[in-house]
Amino acid sequence: MALSDNMFQPGVILHEVIAGVLKAKGTSFDAWCQDNEINRSSARQATYGQSGGDRGKAILSRLINDAGRDVVALSYRARIEAEAKRLSEVAA
Repeated sequence: MALSDNMFQPGVILHEVIAGVLKAKGTSFDAWCQDNEINRSSARQATYGQSGGDRGKAILSRLINDAGRDVVALSYRARIEAEAKRLSEVAA
């Protein structure tokens, strides 16, 4: 099953998930940027949704693919569910 980038809401959670998955694979966000000759700031803007043009979307897609699309999706879902639970408990 191909996962669409549209299922991910850019922001802090997506950035942290991608960085965490890369770290778990034995690399880092910074190393990925250096290896792919992409400015760290440009990659960060892509994960945070501050660069929504074609280049930003391409960077985000490459990051997700290289980290592992399925692992990013699972980790992202777990983080979103945990955040929703936390917010629900705070609001109660």
